[in-house]
Amino acid sequence: MKKRLILLILISQYTFADSPLISTTFFKAYMDVPLVNKTAKSNGVLTNEVFDYLNLKSNTIDKKIALINALKWSVKGKNNAALYLKRLFVIHKEYSIKNFFNKGTAEQLICYAYLKAMDNYFDVETALKFATQATKRNSNSYTIALINQLIKCQTISHIEWCEIYRVMNETRENKKLVIDFRKQASNIIFNYTDCYKEYCTNWYFIKKFIQNK
Repeated sequence: MKKRLILLILISQYTFADSPLISTTFFKAYMDVPLVNKTAKSNGVLTNEVFDYLNLKSNTIDKKIALINALKWSVKGKNNAALYLKRLFVIHKEYSIKNFFNKGTAEQLICYAYLKAMDNYFDVETALKFATQATKRNSNSYTIALINQLIKCQTISHIEWCEIYRVMNETRENKKLVIDFRKQASNIIFNYTDCYKEYCTNWYFIKKFIQNK
């Protein structure tokens, strides 16, 4: 029994450690952006400079997301999402913990969601709720849709890894989305997630069919 428990723990840790959310370093496609370059070499803490960049409307959403990606993740966890909200609420007095979900802009919501997910990739339930809300606020952005799916992938169990390929490919094939993300960055993500296609076997779909019957 003890050996089985240890095995389950190891499988769980591997599932989360080897995931599209934390394994796709697409900020490398944005290293020409000075702050992304600087942040990639930092200790990964959200500074005033990083926040100001995320908060500036003239900066495009893909560069903001790349900047968050450059903050990276830590197995010990981080607190960047809380720092982001604290500074955001100082500027936007109309926001509060209770109403930010409904009042925040699509870009603010996805930035918070992505920071939250990277802070603690073992628990992305809240992050996914905010990311999904962001896609409702802006249903045209390829960047926002892509990050929402990356966070969603973190909730998929190891026995359904085919779904990682399917949900990511769904976004790639969605012609209604406006491409606001660099091709090179997109390639970094899909070069990783396409590896999960091998789990989409006939047997997998037979099992899904039986389960849904």
